[in-house]
Amino acid sequence: MEQIKLNLGSGKRKLEGYVNIDNRPEVDPDVVCDVIEGLPYHDNSINEVRAFDFLEHIPIGKTIKVIEDIYRVLKPGGFFEHFTPSTDGRGAFQDPTHLSFWNINTWIHYTNKQWNVYGIKAFFGVIRLEDVVTDKENKIIHTAGLMYAIKGA
Repeated sequence: MEQIKLNLGSGKRKLEGYVNIDNRPEVDPDVVCDVIEGLPYHDNSINEVRAFDFLEHIPIGKTIKVIEDIYRVLKPGGFFEHFTPSTDGRGAFQDPTHLSFWNINTWIHYTNKQWNVYGIKAFFGVIRLEDVVTDKENKIIHTAGLMYAIKGA
């Protein structure tokens, strides 16, 4: 059975074995798609979604919709791996193209039903969720997560 894995916001960092998705045709992705409008895949059809240095480029107010769409396309138990500049360091704020802001605590709304007071549909189990210092000199920290979609719970 075919394993479908998505690399969101691939830019020029295309990955072998993934469908590389970007909204910019000039970087020659496998699929040109604005994920804010939704992913062009059926529910429960994707094995893995990778979002490295991607989520911070989604505008505040659209982030829940994007995470819910990632969750929608993931198969039950499908993996979601993300790597995002954390507000616990300077990296989240130093890039003028960043439109939303993330840290470990952001993920509590997607991983702990007691914190889901907003009716968020996406629900993930956590394999790994940690801060990683990626540039000590410039005080840049990334939040790295590996999660799996919990569906029907």
